[in-house]
Amino acid sequence: MAYRSTAKTEAKKAAMRAHLLAAGRALFASQGYEATTLQQVVAAAGTSIGNCYFYFADKEALLLAVAEAVRSELAAAVDIAVAGLEGPPRMAVALYTAMRVILSDTGAAAITLAQPSARAATVAYFTDRAERMFSAIPVPAGPPLLAAHAWQGAIFFIAEGVIAGRFPEDHDTVARFLVRWNLRAIGLSEEEIDRTLLAVNARMEK
Repeated sequence: MAYRSTAKTEAKKAAMRAHLLAAGRALFASQGYEATTLQQVVAAAGTSIGNCYFYFADKEALLLAVAEAVRSELAAAVDIAVAGLEGPPRMAVALYTAMRVILSDTGAAAITLAQPSARAATVAYFTDRAERMFSAIPVPAGPPLLAAHAWQGAIFFIAEGVIAGRFPEDHDTVARFLVRWNLRAIGLSEEEIDRTLLAVNARMEK
């Protein structure tokens, strides 16, 4: 007789996968990817290595799944923040929000950059979002793909610097610096940037 999955079985599988993701996320964030073992993850999740392999082929597969969840949370926060905005204000609020979320939990952010595979997926994901943004918002920034890579390049460099402890500035200063820097890079005047930053202030006060 063929095995038939039930709703209860699927719910149990989903719950166990969620436990493994949560355990991996907490351990990767607190002690780093290299220092974390799957034995530690399964102990924290209350399961076994064999059961873990049912969900994730190895530690890197778990990392990639955790990084995907972190990216989705960040993207959702940005989408909520920019709702109803258009043009440069939308770009500025998206960048400001992303940086504040990243810098408020550098352990989670570090997970998305922990290994070459995770970093590559993170860069590709957010560069694609940026390219679509540049395609939809006419700005004097050149081809959307080039603009997207330049826009994200500054963000990733600064974010990684903050995670590594290279920049002592507070999170708001870092986020506002990046907004102004990137808006200059796409050709906005200082007057336009000042007006755009007012939109950031207004949205962040809500």
